[in-house]
Amino acid sequence: MANFAVLSYSAMAKQTIEYYIQLWLSGNEAAFGQILDFYYRRLLYACRKMVSSREDAEELVMNALLKIWQHRHRLSEVRQFDGYLFGILRQEIVGLARKRVVSFEDISDVPLAELGEVAHPELTLNELQSRYQVALNKLSPRQREVFLALREQDLSRDAIAEKMGMSVHTANSHINTALKILRQEMKEYPEALVGILVSSTLFL
Repeated sequence: MANFAVLSYSAMAKQTIEYYIQLWLSGNEAAFGQILDFYYRRLLYACRKMVSSREDAEELVMNALLKIWQHRHRLSEVRQFDGYLFGILRQEIVGLARKRVVSFEDISDVPLAELGEVAHPELTLNELQSRYQVALNKLSPRQREVFLALREQDLSRDAIAEKMGMSVHTANSHINTALKILRQEMKEYPEALVGILVSSTLFL
């Protein structure tokens, strides 16, 4: 009975994500956040089995998600979204392997036909990181100091206010302004993806 419950949940989850995929492809950008929630950890888990560095794995996953988002107009021709997405991730992994020596497990056991294929130039995480740096440079020195204390030192807003000798209201104002500038600079990217990127180790 327990196994049946698990299988039923998996089928239900699959049906739900397929609904959000179709919703996204029909023009509902907010649905992309649900797709990210469903696939991000799965992609990262699969990637970590083949790539030893978590930072490398996060970068590869983000590049795969960026490609899916940027070329969503092609997805109407894709029959198996899972296979297409994991195929993109596999190509990212292979590309990294060609550039430098990393610790891999054997990936030849996974049939390429099940993973899908893509071959086209894309936006990369490097470009998004550059946009992030541009946004940081647009902040005032105090805004940047407060935002980075939240982002990189993982301090609470109360702790930031106390450390920097300001009210919590002022600290919140600086943080909200910084986030507004960041979102504006990266407005062509889906907010859900930017949120994951800004909270990941990739921007530390």
